[in-house]
Amino acid sequence: MKYYELEPEDNTFTHINIDLTHRCNMECANCYLPNRDIPDMDADKLYEFLKRLPNRIFCRLIGAEATVRSDLPDIIYNTKKCGHKVSLTTNGLKLASKKYTKELKDAGLRMVLLSMNGAHDPDVYSVLDGGGQYADMKVQALKNCMKEKFLINTGTIIAKGVNEFTLYDQVNTVRNAIKETNYNLRLKPLLRFKSIGAIGRYMPNSSYTLDELEKQMYWYIGGNNDIEKVDTQPVSTTDYGFYKIEDMYIRLVDWAVDEDGVPDSENEIRGRITPDWKIAPFFEHVKKNEGQF
Repeated sequence: MKYYELEPEDNTFTHINIDLTHRCNMECANCYLPNRDIPDMDADKLYEFLKRLPNRIFCRLIGAEATVRSDLPDIIYNTKKCGHKVSLTTNGLKLASKKYTKELKDAGLRMVLLSMNGAHDPDVYSVLDGGGQYADMKVQALKNCMKEKFLINTGTIIAKGVNEFTLYDQVNTVRNAIKETNYNLRLKPLLRFKSIGAIGRYMPNSSYTLDELEKQMYWYIGGNNDIEKVDTQPVSTTDYGFYKIEDMYIRLVDWAVDEDGVPDSENEIRGRITPDWKIAPFFEHVKKNEGQF
């Protein structure tokens, strides 16, 4: 495993994942951070850390589930005040509230990555997202984000024998939300379809290879959409392909682990803040510290 740590002043990562909390309001079948015993990140120390970085970076606010923190709007505001870009990765349950979604927008949030493993199908969420009937909340969160004109990414794990059809359903769910909300940003929504990473808590023997995932994409989506593969600069060593259809983009992402059990290994773009306020490669740090959970 290629593991190293950098002082904030020596940072070379352009994207830093900021694990604000290990708490979560869901219990998903696939979770690379299933440890709930780690205390929340100290917000004031985070701001001190961000001020020490030599260049503007992309701060990806994540968890477990970042929205369980009551001070999330303040964290968004102060992170931007430190001069950095901000996105939120979330399961979206709290964003089913229009009031809360607007509160995040007013704090300065402009980009959301929303987990939608089942599109509008409650049975898929019941299997993959801990037994909850979350479909309506997820779809409402998507619409609320579009109404607030967020840049939108969605994340969908495809598990064998569970939700292959979600490839098609997710395209239609996003398309219908675009029409209903008159969403018309220059940057179109990006749908990420991912394999399962064998790290943390995960469903064994349920992951597609990327070749298989691409075939599933063409089978479920290609029949009703013209799919154009686009050359683009990857943001991850696991990016397999970037595709364009009429009103959105699709990215296939591989979470297959290497011989050390690390997904997305040796990614020099994405870092993670360590407990002693240094920066390490993201999944290498997860595996080294939490991967045996």
